[in-house]
Amino acid sequence: MTSLQPTGRTVHSLDRDGLVRDWLVSPAWRSACDDLDRVLSATGSPWGDDGRWVLTNGPDVAPLKRRLYGLHPLLTDQPLPALAEGTAFDWTRSAGDSVSSAHWQREHTGEDGLLDWSQFCFTPEYRHALAGTVLEVDQAEYRELEVGCTGPFVLFVDGEPVLSGEDFGYMEPLRHRLRVRLRSGPTTVHLATWQVAFREVRHTASLRIDGLPVRVVVPSPGADEYRSRAAEQLLESVAVGPWACADGRTWISGPAGGRLRVSVDGRPAEPVVLPEKGAAPVAPARRSPDTENAASMLDTGENVLRITADDPLAPVFRVARVATLPPQRRAAPTGDPAVWRTELLQHVGRATPGAARALARQALGPEVPLDRADLDGPLTMLDSRADCADFEAVGLVHLWHRIPGGCWQPGQRERVRRALTGFKYWIDQPGLDAMCYFTENHQFVWHTAELLAGELFPDEEFTNTGWTGRRHAEHGHALAEEWMRRKLAGGFSEFDSNAYLAIDTLALVSLVEFAGSDDLRRLAEALLDKVLLTLAANSWRGVHGAAHGRSYTPTLRSSRFEETAPVMWLLWGVGSLNGAVLPATVLATAAHYRVPPVIPAIASEPPQEWDGRQVYRGGYRLHHDLLSRPYDSDLRIWRTPDAMLSSVQDYRAGLPGLQEHIWGATLGAEVQVFATHPAADTISSSARPNAWAGQRILPRARQHRDTVLVLHRIPDGTATTHLWFPAELLDEWREYGCWLAGRVGDGYVAVAAEGGFRPDTTGDEARQAWTPAGDGRAYVATVGRRAVDGSFAEFTDALAAPDFGRDRHGDPRVAWTARDGRRLDLAWSGAFTVDGALPDPEPCPPHLDNPACRQEFGAGELRAAWGGAELVIDLVAGRRVVPGDMCGGNSHGR
Repeated sequence: MTSLQPTGRTVHSLDRDGLVRDWLVSPAWRSACDDLDRVLSATGSPWGDDGRWVLTNGPDVAPLKRRLYGLHPLLTDQPLPALAEGTAFDWTRSAGDSVSSAHWQREHTGEDGLLDWSQFCFTPEYRHALAGTVLEVDQAEYRELEVGCTGPFVLFVDGEPVLSGEDFGYMEPLRHRLRVRLRSGPTTVHLATWQVAFREVRHTASLRIDGLPVRVVVPSPGADEYRSRAAEQLLESVAVGPWACADGRTWISGPAGGRLRVSVDGRPAEPVVLPEKGAAPVAPARRSPDTENAASMLDTGENVLRITADDPLAPVFRVARVATLPPQRRAAPTGDPAVWRTELLQHVGRATPGAARALARQALGPEVPLDRADLDGPLTMLDSRADCADFEAVGLVHLWHRIPGGCWQPGQRERVRRALTGFKYWIDQPGLDAMCYFTENHQFVWHTAELLAGELFPDEEFTNTGWTGRRHAEHGHALAEEWMRRKLAGGFSEFDSNAYLAIDTLALVSLVEFAGSDDLRRLAEALLDKVLLTLAANSWRGVHGAAHGRSYTPTLRSSRFEETAPVMWLLWGVGSLNGAVLPATVLATAAHYRVPPVIPAIASEPPQEWDGRQVYRGGYRLHHDLLSRPYDSDLRIWRTPDAMLSSVQDYRAGLPGLQEHIWGATLGAEVQVFATHPAADTISSSARPNAWAGQRILPRARQHRDTVLVLHRIPDGTATTHLWFPAELLDEWREYGCWLAGRVGDGYVAVAAEGGFRPDTTGDEARQAWTPAGDGRAYVATVGRRAVDGSFAEFTDALAAPDFGRDRHGDPRVAWTARDGRRLDLAWSGAFTVDGALPDPEPCPPHLDNPACRQEFGAGELRAAWGGAELVIDLVAGRRVVPGDMCGGNSHGR
């Protein structure tokens, strides 16, 4: 071989933690998990150690998964496929299974070293995947191999199975170790993995090498390791961003003259030459929403960029993610409610097929025939009992009521009737499925769907249970009423979720419109008023910028993806039009519900300073929530015409997180500033928590007016925190001592951490993600505005340096003197003080307290007044009192 001939491989290093980052991998092979009846009963009580309740609860499903693995263990006695990039191979998961085929594909992991086949699976699935790589040493020596895996695996070294595991983790991999002697030269490693998915599944694996470093070799016909090394060095120097592509473009920057090829979403790669100054533009095509399942309310909007060097002998690549934003966004209302409704309906009429599109088209053209495509997705989900089918069942009820008989094609209504009368409506009804019954929003949608379907067909037999529709309606009615009374009195465990507040709205407006009971309709109306009242009070210019009990990364990076955004557009003319349209569409087509005028006024006519508080308290129920403890949240909202700051106080501080958004400052739809303690490198919604949504360990946050102090209790040896601060989307920004500050319009934000911050300079979070230069255990964040703080320079010049330190237990503490002289002090275990005093000394906090309303827990009524309008809700009777009595008399025409 001469130096000009390709070497047929690429060569890589371990990362600084000894993780193998470069592999050849298969896809995740999938097959239906259709033998659950071998380990679970489809009838009888769902509870107990062997009950089917575990199917939708990740933390408790491991024993069931182990039993299923015992039925289908990984097959170790089979030839291992040769490793060579792009070559075809076969693999068999378990004895008796059919052969799976694939081509080896190159993979470079994220910084956590995880090979990640995770996915949200709407129906139960068996999954398996294979990975391989080559370790190379010049002198034979022992090494410690550590496999991290969230499910069963077998590790093969030079063709021999040497290490295996049969247990399951939930969100973090389980660790397994083995001491092996690596011979001089190459050692081939294969890693076979197994999973079974019930809704979201973390299907991950990693390999770490302890001891002296080794080479990692990826066999690749036609590749040259030297040119690939230079290509990889170029790729590691490339930055992509911003993530939010408001004008349909993002930018790639790096060493001048670098020649790249960029493929977007699998399309043919285009050449890109990096300029001497600035960056090269890339224009991702606008994505259509994910249509795999019609009930998918969230569309991430993300495009996947595959970036390679422009060199046929260098197959190495990097992946970047950017988002093409929904174009319709409004920060201030123009027009009137009739215009907003038409805009929404026209948008939905062009959306993905489904119930929402059918409702919108009928509202715009009453004689338009019902398109079969609008039924196919929802009916497929009901028939397969796919997760989120409860949402679609409610949508089908709307179609039954709203679409005139003459617009249905022959057989369509019978398809809907058969699906609704054959469906399963609660966990204690027969059937083995992984539909979610246990989160707060799903509970209520199930009860609503059961009630309304039962009332549609009261005398028919529902084939899954043998019950009449009337019995189903009674069952759903009791559960729905109990749920609503609890939430009206105490609020939500999923407090201010920008994903699920809209889903609650979907169910509530459905009851107002269609429930047979006047009392139940009044109760639903009252709770919907309260939900929308809090949405108006806790949002800012169409951004639902509150702290959230459950959220997702794309909605934290851009409010245009929030499910609440179309609701705000419809009701008060701000927000965004995106793919999450069913809740807003049922509101737009409602015949009876009308939003009280005080609610849009609160959203659209804020004072110069809004200091709000919202305290939710309630109790989980074991057979509904799989928990039996109290829940509470203490939410603070500070908003001005130019900025917003929100946080949840002392929320489960020091405990593992899930999807909580603890604090954030908002200056615009894409300028939301917040910090997290990341649990993984990925931002996938199948990882809960992940890099930006949720926290590995929850911090302690306390807010006073325009400032929040945040402390993290992070074990030594774990990842530090990081800050999302999209600098290039701000009008102006600067680093000032330990502060990082920015301006959008006349609004300001500043965040401090000990030692200041270092920006990511490469990858797809460049100049958006920032890492504290110190230990990252304490933050101060504050917002300001020109009208109060002067120019941006005057605002930053007035920022005093915080006092970062430790308390007597070694835990973090921070104190800061605000611009107006207030002294704020917080230690992990101590009281939060303002000027040495407790800011909230009352032992019994109010339920709601803001400039528009104050309500104590246990009060008989909720009264809100703003902009000359008033709303009064009788909390005892569960009904709106002022304005008007919507459900009185014959207003429903019944």
